[in-house]
Amino acid sequence: MKITCKRENLLKGLNIVSRMVKQRATLPVLGNILLSSDKGRLKLSVTDLEAAVVTWVGAKIDEEGAITLPARTLLDYVSTSSDELISLSAQNSDVAIKSDRNRATIKGILAEEFPIIPAVESSEKVSVEASALKTAIFSTSICAAPDETRPVLSGILFRVKDGKMLVVATDSYRLAQRSIESSSLPKTFADIIIPQRVASELARILPDDDSAVEISVADNQAQFVCGEVVFISRLIEGSFPDYEQIVPTDFIYQFEADKSEIVEAIKLANVFARDIGGNIKLIGEQNRVEIVSVSSQTGDTATSLEVSSSGKPLTVAFNARYIMDALNVINGSRITFAFAGELNPGQITDNSDQNFKYIIMPLRGE
Repeated sequence: MKITCKRENLLKGLNIVSRMVKQRATLPVLGNILLSSDKGRLKLSVTDLEAAVVTWVGAKIDEEGAITLPARTLLDYVSTSSDELISLSAQNSDVAIKSDRNRATIKGILAEEFPIIPAVESSEKVSVEASALKTAIFSTSICAAPDETRPVLSGILFRVKDGKMLVVATDSYRLAQRSIESSSLPKTFADIIIPQRVASELARILPDDDSAVEISVADNQAQFVCGEVVFISRLIEGSFPDYEQIVPTDFIYQFEADKSEIVEAIKLANVFARDIGGNIKLIGEQNRVEIVSVSSQTGDTATSLEVSSSGKPLTVAFNARYIMDALNVINGSRITFAFAGELNPGQITDNSDQNFKYIIMPLRGE
């Protein structure tokens, strides 16, 4: 293989695919990027056997071929060089890199040892905006379970229902859902559950604009195509919990407040809640909420806030970190916290964004 391309174009492609490379891969070739000529362009491919990402870079192909090179070495070299054009020439498993002022040789691994990335071919596809999908993944991934004891809970659900795409994650203690509206969505589509780590990598790759992301499913694989980037993930097998039955619809008390005031109060309470499992109490009264934490070892604190409320007064205990996780992904300045009961799920919503809801299970009070 012998190719020449602009350094900035190659660097852009390397930045897209290199994040998927595992630093401590079980197989040496999984730490490499596959570079191959493809219809007059340079194709860059990476896989960790759970997911894969592919992109294309404009290049002058003088000789067809393919080779794999260590991702970190190649990325560091190209990002450090300042020359406009870079040429790569493969001889067996070595690649000579030449530019205006620099020369280097990087030792690679033959392309034949690189795993085959499956093709996802399906006639059924859906399309959503990249920025909407990016936001949905980032705002829900906080609720995915950190371990795979129950695999479906370690993933993120993508479900098309009633002309909307619902992106959902839950670890059984809290749940986040963001809906994406699009006139091009069908009424139904196959449920997709992909690992949270993989979904987060997809979100980082997606542009923050209105570019279309085309989604298709086949043979236990999901494919996301956005411009010159193809992202493929294995699906997590199993049925996602029937989460809609725990989403509260009737509330006995709710309040509206400035997010910044709630954030400060939760952080203050958490100072004393660290040694009691993050347990804090929200005491709801008429147009007032008190956020309290009491520790027999550290001490206690209470913050009283003026709010706009409705319903019957009540006291509910929650995990402080779980509330902060929700507040950190809410962009609006005002939130609504609604309670279905002292032992029933609570709901946090962004007053300026009706497409997001966060459900949190209460703790049993003393």
